[in-house]
Amino acid sequence: MTVPERRSLPPMEAIEFAIEKAFRHSFFALGLVIGWTILLLPLLALAWYVAFRIGLPDFKSLSPAAMGALGLLGLGVLLACFSMGVNWNRRILRDERPRGVLRWRLDGVVWRYMAAVLLLLVVLAIHVAAGLAVMMAAVPALSAQLGAAARPLGLAVTVLIGLSAVFSLYRLLSWLAAVASGDREYTVMTAYRVSRGNRIAFLAFTFWLLFSLAVMGALGTGAFFAQQALPQPWVRPVAWAAIAILAWLALLILHSVPAALYRVFR
Repeated sequence: MTVPERRSLPPMEAIEFAIEKAFRHSFFALGLVIGWTILLLPLLALAWYVAFRIGLPDFKSLSPAAMGALGLLGLGVLLACFSMGVNWNRRILRDERPRGVLRWRLDGVVWRYMAAVLLLLVVLAIHVAAGLAVMMAAVPALSAQLGAAARPLGLAVTVLIGLSAVFSLYRLLSWLAAVASGDREYTVMTAYRVSRGNRIAFLAFTFWLLFSLAVMGALGTGAFFAQQALPQPWVRPVAWAAIAILAWLALLILHSVPAALYRVFR
């Protein structure tokens, strides 16, 4: 395969793709959640019986049985999130509808996806550690030589580290979607190679993503205040339903970002 040297990111096109897929496949995603909820019902029942049957427990002094039940439930939810993430990416990128047990897939693709997420978190943690090191170690050390200029300089360096974290995040997210879709030719190095030179486009993409989410947040806020201000009994359930739908769509838009970036750079 010939790897392209560079591709340009059209921010609005990528955002439109994420929004369109979130709306189009929202019921597919809901089906995934319902399927995994049904599968996890025994663990939910066990956690309720052991930890919550007599009320909210003291999490500082949980019994071994309660810790075990909650740990199993947490592990189940974590696996469900990774499995649904893979199926969601494959649905919006490959128009693939999982059949049978693939609705609850835990195959090699899911484990590779988990490893990719772990690598992404490690990269972000390195950036966070570097930023903290600058502000908590480098700035105090330089204060004796630079005086009052040390803190503004440290802030500037920290901002640059933060921007580097954002750019790395987007590049790794495009690779994450490739892993989910089973594209082994689109590696981490490929993701960094084809997406270089898109710093301004990444910032524009961030702006439009936040703007889209802010619009949905404003609509949800309007619905919340409407159910408080209007006395009609039907307003409250309608408002809370609208808030739930908006929150669901916002979550799907965020989960569509990796596929939107991968689609451009692939």
